[in-house]
Amino acid sequence: MEQIALKAEKRNISSKGGINGLRRNGKLPGVLYGKNIDSSPVTVDAKELMKILKNHGESALINLELEGRTHPVLMKEIQRDTFKDAIVHVDFYGISMTEKIEFDLPIILKGDAEGVKMGGILQHQKREISVKALPKDLPEHLEVDISDLKIGDTLTVGDLKVDEKLTVLDDPEEVVISILAPKLAEDTGVPTGQQAAEPEVVAKGKEKKEEE
Repeated sequence: MEQIALKAEKRNISSKGGINGLRRNGKLPGVLYGKNIDSSPVTVDAKELMKILKNHGESALINLELEGRTHPVLMKEIQRDTFKDAIVHVDFYGISMTEKIEFDLPIILKGDAEGVKMGGILQHQKREISVKALPKDLPEHLEVDISDLKIGDTLTVGDLKVDEKLTVLDDPEEVVISILAPKLAEDTGVPTGQQAAEPEVVAKGKEKKEEE
């Protein structure tokens, strides 16, 4: 996984008004914490963080530069204001580059399933898998080619082609993708003629109140 540099500054402001003022000035509040790291309130440039999210996703491995030191971190949690569709707070979790970590690896689908072309309905039931590896061996995502999937086919965790440097922690029998026949999709309440609707993901799947 590519490491991306991001500068941070220590944050001495904790009041709601002060935090809102930082955001108006293009700064995003966050917290740096982790193994052998004293928890520190920080701010980062909002535009720079958005650029990282756009180009590398929420799983990016970041070199967070703070007061002359560089901390390899992952974004542990991203809190969003769902009404404004804006990020309001980020937790940066410091890691060791020499110790294996557990990580939620996003699954990206590639290709058009043959079964969907024939009228079947694609159900993407599992959108990430839990793996364990050294930080340098973690990819940003796992690409899965679904081109050959036909109506009635399923793809499980055990079917995924994962680099041998990664240890998959999820149940190998858990279904990742399935192609339903149109009639079966109707019976199970899945919208026909389209892929099942994707759920909104907020703060890694959990909507939380902002923590200053």
